[in-house]
Amino acid sequence: MIHYAMTHQEFKDAARQHQIDFKVNDHEINVPADRFPIRFMKRNGKEYRIDVRSSLTWKDAVDENGDYRIFFSGFRHEITEIINQMEFPSKGQMVTNLLRSEHIPYNLFYPMRYDLDGAAMLFNRILGKNKIAGIGKILIEYNPGGLHDGTSFDVFVEYDNKSGQKGGIGIEVKYTEKEYPIKRGTKEWNETHNEAGIHLADNYRKPNTDCGWFKEKHIGDVPFEDAEGMTHHVVANQYRQIWRNHILGASMVLGLCDDILSEFTSLTIYPKGNVHFSGIWSEYESMLTPSGQETFRHLTYEDLFHMMQECLNVTKIPNLNQWMDYLNRRYIIK
Repeated sequence: MIHYAMTHQEFKDAARQHQIDFKVNDHEINVPADRFPIRFMKRNGKEYRIDVRSSLTWKDAVDENGDYRIFFSGFRHEITEIINQMEFPSKGQMVTNLLRSEHIPYNLFYPMRYDLDGAAMLFNRILGKNKIAGIGKILIEYNPGGLHDGTSFDVFVEYDNKSGQKGGIGIEVKYTEKEYPIKRGTKEWNETHNEAGIHLADNYRKPNTDCGWFKEKHIGDVPFEDAEGMTHHVVANQYRQIWRNHILGASMVLGLCDDILSEFTSLTIYPKGNVHFSGIWSEYESMLTPSGQETFRHLTYEDLFHMMQECLNVTKIPNLNQWMDYLNRRYIIK
């Protein structure tokens, strides 16, 4: 039998169908197949109907208790209360679109606060070092402000190391996403380019250079004429989000915000089938110095869920086995 990797579009199509099947057939949501939002688009004077089968209608997005169905039922009420207390520009998409990743950090990491000892064991395994003495807090959608932009950690884990110093893990959680093109004239463009080519504004340049985690040729100015240099730079489309998460942590180590760390690790979580992310790590890591490589990790959902099952304690986390079964049913595409 010949095995081959899916293209990214094939993976996204498979993930979309997986979420549609989950929505219809799994008891956690269990919405009839013929009930979904309908959008209309106009193009060249004609109106087109789009059936959004991988999303929930507003009516179906909440259960009989008024809690959001997109979250695991065992922790749904608690997470819903948190969501309702916070300002989310894309809250509607978060609680209705099953294919987007904004809700996933809550389903994966919120329950870990019940077992911080088990979470410490888990993250020690992920880091490959027994450095974490205890976890202080697990925050979701956290921006310490060190880059003076909108960059946030999907999840931020604060811990004390064995020397009594404060460390942190900044986590990016991906599902079907890949790179996104940067648009000329936007704030992000102006902070990473000028009229000549790639040029980092001070809010990015200082943590980028001062942390010592990146090789100079991948963070310096590059003219538009240098096509190879443009595509092998940390701000290139395929690396930019990962890099910004990485230097947000650097800003904390460098004391560029109030929340100061002695050490930091950037961690990206993604499904094994997402070939965009599985294909960029060796190139991104080649841009890092030896000290930078010590601050960077990546892990698939499949490996993460296996480690969680081994490290977390069923006597401390309510519904641990049901929760782990849910995560595998919900996000692993076989």
